[in-house]
Amino acid sequence: MANKDTFEAFISIVQDKIMDFTDGSSKPNFEVIKDEVREKFDELIRSQGYVSKEEFEALEAIAKRLESRLDELEAKTK
Repeated sequence: MANKDTFEAFISIVQDKIMDFTDGSSKPNFEVIKDEVREKFDELIRSQGYVSKEEFEALEAIAKRLESRLDELEAKTK
């Protein structure tokens, strides 16, 4: 599951739980809560070893370039 999808699922669960504790007349602003929680959530995800899709794709591109360079070096030494 993508980091964004995981965060959205987490916010949905938190939103449901908050709605259980509030009455109909005092609905909290979930966008404010979402912004405040996003930073902490991202830190938690990174601390567990996960990276964003963009970070993964960047690392994957670097790995492919390094692999290509190794192939070239091996071809030159033969």
